[in-house]
Amino acid sequence: MRRSERAAVAIALGLALGVAHAAGADEPAFRYSAPIEIRQAAPFVQAALPPSAYAHVVQPGLRDLRVVDARGERAPYSLLGARSEQQTIEHTHPAVLYPLPARPTADGAWASPVEVVVEGDRIQVRKRPGRSPAIEASESRRSGGWLVDLGDRKPTDPLPKWLRLEWSGPAEFSAGYRIDSSDDLRSWRAGGAGQLMALTSAAGPLTQPSVGLAPGTGRFVRLVWGDAAAAPRVTGAQVVAVERNAVAIDPPTDLVHAPVAVPTDPATVPEKARGALYFDLGGALPLETIDLRFSAGTRVAPVRLQGRQRADEAWRDLAQGVFYRLERDGSVSVSPALSVHQTVRFVRVVPDERAAALDPDSARLATQAQLARLVFAAQGQPPFRLLAGSKDAPSGALPADTLVPALADERPRFGQAEIGAWTEVEAVAQRVRAEQREAQWRPLLLWSVLIAGVAALGFMVWGLARGTPTKSAPNAAPLEAGEAGAAPR
Repeated sequence: MRRSERAAVAIALGLALGVAHAAGADEPAFRYSAPIEIRQAAPFVQAALPPSAYAHVVQPGLRDLRVVDARGERAPYSLLGARSEQQTIEHTHPAVLYPLPARPTADGAWASPVEVVVEGDRIQVRKRPGRSPAIEASESRRSGGWLVDLGDRKPTDPLPKWLRLEWSGPAEFSAGYRIDSSDDLRSWRAGGAGQLMALTSAAGPLTQPSVGLAPGTGRFVRLVWGDAAAAPRVTGAQVVAVERNAVAIDPPTDLVHAPVAVPTDPATVPEKARGALYFDLGGALPLETIDLRFSAGTRVAPVRLQGRQRADEAWRDLAQGVFYRLERDGSVSVSPALSVHQTVRFVRVVPDERAAALDPDSARLATQAQLARLVFAAQGQPPFRLLAGSKDAPSGALPADTLVPALADERPRFGQAEIGAWTEVEAVAQRVRAEQREAQWRPLLLWSVLIAGVAALGFMVWGLARGTPTKSAPNAAPLEAGEAGAAPR
């Protein structure tokens, strides 16, 4: 191979290796930095992440966050979710008692002391006619049990859990019972059995006054004594409903957003979404609720809420409902927020095509976002900084139990800090811009390398073909001119 050919091949290989090196030489670098201002020092310091932190990360799940000290050394950190505790609330209201007869009829049925009258969508309970107070008092003294009206219950009310009886005596007793329940006093279903008791002791009276109610218990409960002679003298009853809720210890953050410009690309604004309002939350925020607020006047807006995390994603439905602001008699009524529990950055509010257009000047999107809390070990040389904005960095957060021994005990002793304003690291920004330019030029450069390689190979083949001499057959004598056409003898 000639020297020029070897040089051409070397150039082609060098260009290819240079492109490959440029493509794989990336190291994790963080484009944005924010100071961490410690307000209360402690071995472990906690800071609430502001929405701006979500705006500067480029990986989902806040993977590209880092905490570093003044020398750029890592400080280990963890991300804490919102805390909640289980709260139990007892709701009580009085029940209405009606004494049953002393014994059932011959066929085992209990005559009902009341009747149900349905008026529209309401149920009215009234005593059967012909029952005098004297008869009721007599039945109460020798009653074989009780019919209990638990009262009307709304679909949103918690289910009744207990029926707590009250009595006037005796001081000691033990009475067994069985219960049935019904919604209409006609069809009954078994509800179980139990025991009521009252005992006296040196420490005071001991009582068991509660009758357990199954989840499917109807409005009416029929309590029948096992032995009416041993039963207490019942004077009243309370219906007990238990409501258990998860109460947030770390409440969500309230945010308000103004509409942004409507995209002009027809591909992103289909016909059915025209007239929609668009909102950019600044970052992919974990939303709890969304509310559409109007600044003045009476407004009624049936809408569909849609969201997405990136501008190149398709819209997905989050919720739908009616937002309103009603001015009436000098007061203002507003609609409740809609629960969404989604992580989105962009929100689109699409009005019903039969409703009025939404006014971007008076409408605002109010959200509640459950933002994470960052806790880090204050090791190293302060001041500390929070870094973000690396598409290649692996996740840097440790599990909370790994970072903080005895997390529940240590949490009250956490120090407090705030995240300051974000700035761009110029060197990294220049590198990112260079990578973007390189990404634009890389296809052209690769094609150039391929063309150069093909040209070099073609030049080699042409050179070899041009420089190869023609070889004569061995022991062949040259023919003279006169013998060229002589025929053999």
